[in-house]
Order: sequence, then structure tokens, then C-alpha cells
Amino acid sequence: MKEVKLQVIGMSCSGCEQRIQKMLARVEGVLRSAADHRAAEVRVMFDPNRTSEQAVRSCIEQAGYEVSP
Repeated sequence: MKEVKLQVIGMSCSGCEQRIQKMLARVEGVLRSAADHRAAEVRVMFDPNRTSEQAVRSCIEQAGYEVSP
């Protein structure tokens, strides 16, 4: 398992957190995620044999948010 902490720009409320977590739950290999709009971060635990950090980043961006490099 691998865990990443990503800085996410554009989250402004708990609805944003839920949107991101819901989208990430659809990614095969993502085991859990926790978004925090106050800290502007998302923590994601995933199986690197089934998905990648880039796929996680892309999912968050497709949800309408920007992931800091």
C-alpha cells in the first residue's frame, strides 16, 4: 500500500471534500481517502499495483480541482 498527501486548490467546503472522496472511491485500487478543505489537502491510500499517484491526481483534477505539483 502507498499513501500520498496532496495539496489541492479550490476546495472551499465539506461538499468539496465529499465530491473528491466520492470520485476517488470509484478509482480501482484506492482503498481510502480523506479530504480536508481547511488544510487544502487530500490523503489517499492506494494499491500501487492497481493504480498510480498520477491516476489519483487526474481524478481530483477531473472533479474540478487543482493539485499542486
